[in-house]
Amino acid sequence: MANDIWYTIRKNRIKQGFVEGFEIDDENTLVLDENKRDHFVFLKPIDGVSDDAEWGRLSCNLLLPEEIVCYIYVIASNTLDIIVDEGRSIGLDDVLFGDDIDTYSKVSLLQNLGARRFVNTSDMLLYELKGRYLLIAIEMLGNGRASIGNIRVGVRGDNFMGAFPEIYRERNSFFHRYLSIFSSIYNDISEQNDKLYEMLDLDKCSPELLEMYGSWFGIDLRGGFLPEDILRTIVKEAYQLNRMKGTRKVLERILEIMLGDDAVLLENRLQEGGIYDVTILINKKLTEQLRHQLTFLLDQFKPIRTRIRLLQMEKEAVMDGNSYLDMNATIPSEKHVVLDEESLYDGAITLL
Repeated sequence: MANDIWYTIRKNRIKQGFVEGFEIDDENTLVLDENKRDHFVFLKPIDGVSDDAEWGRLSCNLLLPEEIVCYIYVIASNTLDIIVDEGRSIGLDDVLFGDDIDTYSKVSLLQNLGARRFVNTSDMLLYELKGRYLLIAIEMLGNGRASIGNIRVGVRGDNFMGAFPEIYRERNSFFHRYLSIFSSIYNDISEQNDKLYEMLDLDKCSPELLEMYGSWFGIDLRGGFLPEDILRTIVKEAYQLNRMKGTRKVLERILEIMLGDDAVLLENRLQEGGIYDVTILINKKLTEQLRHQLTFLLDQFKPIRTRIRLLQMEKEAVMDGNSYLDMNATIPSEKHVVLDEESLYDGAITLL
């Protein structure tokens, strides 16, 4: 069983064509710009190498609300030259990808040349098309959130016709089109299988998968309460974190992941704590969200019966009205000090 050959339309090829009323994101997807009136795309032709090349299937990921209509025009030809008035020959490249004529006239030209039009579909059979060059144009009418991406063109279009006797291999016959249903399913599953490695790549997989992988190690990460970079780090180190579970070391590692070097862990040191008390001094602004994130994670790894207290340390000291500077006292960081009228310097007081 021969493998199908696929052409994938990516960002660089899209930019080489003519795009109006769409934006191109990092996933090679054309996203409709709701601020524009017209929405057209004319893609650079795909070269099938030989004349009368046979084309198989055009597929894409189409996100379309009910109020928007998407037309996809496809035409195949052995030449990119067309004859105009007085027998003059011009190239389709000059017409479709230039700014000399309006986009509606470009669409009319493709229709007059015999282009097939597909409406609101993401899977199209091209068995009746023959020609070295395949041209694709997209038109969307209406406004709303819509996109089209992962545009792929298959040359052969089926995977099973070669397994049947020659008498059954008539191109574009009912039997051929019927088998294409199963070929489409087979190709889609094969494409998904080819991307399985991405699902297991902790640097590329979705946050939802990271939450599931964390659950495999007994770590509850559901709810999207953690930033994505911290979530990936925790899942990557899940095995080591579980090995250290119930120790001071695992708590310090979680604090390092969440806060960097802005936390100090103290056991049974402050406020006459008991043997199960742990105090964490945090040298940064402790928001309510950060407090919940830390508490939720630390509770999953702390020793049984341990009580954890989170204390936020202010970076600047504030003295009240009864404070005074004793001998050899030093203010370590740069301050603006204002003395009242009755203040005086005494002994070895130094202001830094």
